[in-house]
Amino acid sequence: MLDALEVVRRSELVVIAVPHDELSGLVSGLAELGAWQPGQLVLHTDPAFGTEVLAPAAAQGAIPLAVHPAVAFTGTTMDLKQLVHAYAAVTAPGPVLPIAQALAVELGCEPVVVAEESRAAYAEALATATEFSRSIVRQSTELLAQAGIPYPGRYLSALIHSTVDHALTDAGSQGPVEPLDG
Repeated sequence: MLDALEVVRRSELVVIAVPHDELSGLVSGLAELGAWQPGQLVLHTDPAFGTEVLAPAAAQGAIPLAVHPAVAFTGTTMDLKQLVHAYAAVTAPGPVLPIAQALAVELGCEPVVVAEESRAAYAEALATATEFSRSIVRQSTELLAQAGIPYPGRYLSALIHSTVDHALTDAGSQGPVEPLDG
C-alpha cells in the first residue's frame, strides 16, 4: 500500500478530478511536497480552468493538460456509453496539445481545443445548459404530478429527448460561431 503522495510521485499520468474549489490548493500542496516529476503528465478535468492552475506542477517539470469531457457523469457504466458520443474541451501548451487531444480520443470523446482565456466562458455555457435543463425538467414533472399524471419523468422522456435533439440539430445547422471582438 502506498500513500497518495507516493502514488503521484510514481505515476506517469496523474488525473485530478476534484471539486473546482479544491483543484488549485491540491496542485499547489503537492508541489510544496515535491510530488511532481519532470516529464510527468498532469491532467485535470475542471471545465473552468485551463492549464494555468497547473503552473506549480509545470514549474517542477510536469506537463500540464486540461481535458473536460462534456458529460454529466452518473458514476455508472452508462458514463462509458456517453463518452463515445461526447466532446471534450482540451487546453494545453502548443507542443503538448496533441497529447491532450489523444487522451480525449482514448476516452472515446471528440477533442475540441478551448483556449486558456475561453475556459471560464466554456464552463459557464455548460453550467447554464445543465442547470437550466434540470430546472425545466423538475418544474415540468412537478406540474404533471399535480395534474395527476403517473410517472411524470417517464411521460416527458420522449418529448424532452426529441425536443432537445431538434434544438441541437437547429443549433448545429447554423455553422460555427465567430467570437465577438472586444
